[in-house]
Amino acid sequence: MHDIASMLPGRVAGNVAISADDLTFYVGTRPWNQVLGAEARVLFFLAYGRALLFLVRDLGDDCPYPGLLMLDNPFQQGIASDVVHEVLRDIADAAQSNGAQVISTQAVPVPRLSPGIEQITMPNTYIGEPES
Repeated sequence: MHDIASMLPGRVAGNVAISADDLTFYVGTRPWNQVLGAEARVLFFLAYGRALLFLVRDLGDDCPYPGLLMLDNPFQQGIASDVVHEVLRDIADAAQSNGAQVISTQAVPVPRLSPGIEQITMPNTYIGEPES
């Protein structure tokens, strides 16, 4: 999680912790949702998703690991597309190394598809269509 957290503004890399009592995430000394702005929250969620891909490697059979990560439109809050693309490539590499699958719904096409990444173009647009 710290790999992607290093992209967060304010140099929080290395300062992300989880409370053992209630599983609250902390950035520095405060809960994540009190510290991070909108852009940083998106990157934080992406970092969390990436970390979940390593549960099977870190915990083995002690963890009911689904092997699937679903991301809903990671291009949000004005984050630069190149930053999101870098994070998505890193997540794809993590999934591949752990035998997992990532599904990301997004309106922005993926540039320079890497091996193992497939882009499926939706044949219809469902937003803003008039009702019949």
